Amino acid sequence: MTKKYITKAYINDLTDKEKATGVFGTPPKVIRKGERYRKALSVTQKFIYEELWDLIGKAIHKGQVDSKGQAYVEVSYSYMAVACDISEGTARNILKGDGKYNQLFELGLLSIKKRKDRETSEYYVMAPIYEGVDEAFLTQDITTPSMIKDAEELSAKKNKKTTSKRKTKNEQLEEQRKSDTIQDTAHYDVIKREEVSNTPDGIESEPEQIPEPQEKPITVEKYVEERSSMTGFYSIVLIEKMSDGSVKETDLKKKFPKVQQSAILKVAREKYGVKQVEMPIG
Repeated sequence: MTKKYITKAYINDLTDKEKATGVFGTPPKVIRKGERYRKALSVTQKFIYEELWDLIGKAIHKGQVDSKGQAYVEVSYSYMAVACDISEGTARNILKGDGKYNQLFELGLLSIKKRKDRETSEYYVMAPIYEGVDEAFLTQDITTPSMIKDAEELSAKKNKKTTSKRKTKNEQLEEQRKSDTIQDTAHYDVIKREEVSNTPDGIESEPEQIPEPQEKPITVEKYVEERSSMTGFYSIVLIEKMSDGSVKETDLKKKFPKVQQSAILKVAREKYGVKQVEMPIG
């Protein structure tokens, strides 16, 4: 398969009707990312507008304009449904010009020039408005303040779910540990009663020194940490936080000397069930 790399000359040719580049222009980024349109339009509405934007570019190249020189396109609901891979009903709801899904018309991006029949109409496709923060899209592709805020909220929500899941798992481990302790104590009491009942009359059994039960610490959290230093030292360490507060560290490079460095993290996930991997620490 021949690879065709994107070059400056190719980009410059995109709007040249004499060049066979396959497209006529890139849809405005402000439609997808701008403060005015990003949340006001659905993904499907944006997709339809971008298709209309391409069609209006072709119409201009063909000289398809009205008496005032304003370009227009002729589109049917069925064509838009096929072009955008949506249902014909969805295309009709968005393009008919009224109703619940007429945001393209309300925002001044689309206007009906003439209805040809029940399924086909001629449309004027209008350019977007660049105001406030969106004005920056005239010269560059920016990340708006609301996009940054929404991304931060998504990240915080994801981290909250991870912390809550870890807390729940630790609580389950603690309950399991308590249950095991209760069962062990009950079993010991039964054995002591049996020993007393089997002792001959007149003979007192020597009190047995019962050692204090020592709970074996369990792993409550584990993750892999990559460590590196300015001297070039590099290690991959499995860190296990125990229920008694202690921390156990295992150098995975030493433990698996024959495993390639790039595969050690995979071994850690499969052998130890590690899902969390810390970023390298300098």
